[in-house]
Amino acid sequence: MKNILLLITTITALSLNVAAHADTPSFTYVGLEYVASGNLDVTDGNTTVNLDLDGFALTGSLELGIFFLQLSRFELESDEILGGNIDDNISSAAFGMTFELPQTQVYGLIRARRDELSLRAGGFEEDEDLGYVGAEAGVRINLTDRFEINAHIGKPVEEGNAYGVGAQFFVTDNVGITLDFRKLEAEDDEIKGSFDTTSLGVRVSF
Repeated sequence: MKNILLLITTITALSLNVAAHADTPSFTYVGLEYVASGNLDVTDGNTTVNLDLDGFALTGSLELGIFFLQLSRFELESDEILGGNIDDNISSAAFGMTFELPQTQVYGLIRARRDELSLRAGGFEEDEDLGYVGAEAGVRINLTDRFEINAHIGKPVEEGNAYGVGAQFFVTDNVGITLDFRKLEAEDDEIKGSFDTTSLGVRVSF
């Protein structure tokens, strides 16, 4: 009898743990990403420049009721070009609001982003800072207690768009492996640019 009660208690506890985890994705986490591929295309009239970048990113988020705060830092470096390279250090902060559904979080946020660009090539050096504020909307869905998918769209600048899809596979209740694909498009007069990244990471959720 004791063994049966113990078994029932264990199964109930496990079920509640799974249900709680699969109910809605958490917006409180820290993560480290390796940006394995970053493809930057810039077109100005008939001239097109293509660069490959890679690097690392540190991300974090804190959930405060129906609100959340996100911070991130990307440090990317291009392949060698003319004996030098281009560095793009990206810092962003976002404040958002969530709407909870079964196993789902729908969210919207306002994001401020700053790009610190550095060019070092052939004795030539130039630094430039770019900053802007944009909006984003997305959805995160726990398909199972171990597998999450997510997608978002955004308007980072007036003449630009951002898209992203990703997945997270939990190896424990709190530690997950993430895979993300992101795309950023922008246009200013005749200058058009796009930036595509693929990243693999580790995230700890709380």
